[in-house]
Amino acid sequence: QIRRAFRSIRNTLPEITYVFLLFMFSLLMFSLMALKLFGERNLQTAEGLPYFKNYLEIAFDLYVLVTTANSPDVMMPAFDFSSWYALFFIAFVIVNTYIFMSLFLAVVYNNYKKHLKVTFGGVSCD
Repeated sequence: QIRRAFRSIRNTLPEITYVFLLFMFSLLMFSLMALKLFGERNLQTAEGLPYFKNYLEIAFDLYVLVTTANSPDVMMPAFDFSSWYALFFIAFVIVNTYIFMSLFLAVVYNNYKKHLKVTFGGVSCD
C-alpha cells in the first residue's frame, strides 16, 4: 500500500507543477516590486541590517511571509517608514497566502485523490 501511495504522489507531481510555477512567478514579481519600492529607501531591520537590498533575499523574506512564520518582522521596517507600505504587504498576503496556497492545496488534493482512486481500482476515497 505504501508503494501505491508513493506511485500516486509521483503521478500527482507533474500536474501540480503549473500551479507551483504560477505561485513562484507571483512571488518573484512581488519580490521585484519590493526591490523597486524599498531598495532605494535605505531602510534597516531592527538588528540594523539593510532591508530589502538583494533580490534573492527579498524573495526568501517574502516566502517567509507566505508561510506566516515571521510575518511582522518582514514587514515592520517598511511599515515604520510609511504606513502606506502596508498596502503592498496586504496585497501580497491576500494573493499569495490565501489565493495561491488554497489553490495549490486544492489541486494537490484533487489530483492525489484521482490517482489514488485509479490505483485502488475505483474504490471511493472520500
